[in-house]
Amino acid sequence: MSKVIDCSWDFVVKAPGGKEEKSVVTLKSDGATLTGTMNSEEYGVQEIEDGKFDGETLTWKSKTTKPMKLTLKYTATVDDANNMKGFIKVAMAKLKFSGTPIQA
Repeated sequence: MSKVIDCSWDFVVKAPGGKEEKSVVTLKSDGATLTGTMNSEEYGVQEIEDGKFDGETLTWKSKTTKPMKLTLKYTATVDDANNMKGFIKVAMAKLKFSGTPIQA
């Protein structure tokens, strides 16, 4: 089964203290290049930068100014059921996230 990357994803980040931060991530692949946006109520719209997809692993960066100016680095894989799992490296922390495709 081929992995569907080009769609919108319900995205959940497991933040410190058990808090879940939700957003909608829209991804589009063009060969090995990955583009898109991340949209959350708390952080607004962020452009995906330096996005890559090698057929197995997705990587990208985004920048935020809340609570301070930071660059977040994402690494993810998509399983055979088309669910995304990965982690975010931000400063000294590593946070887990998951994503499920939004059905049109």
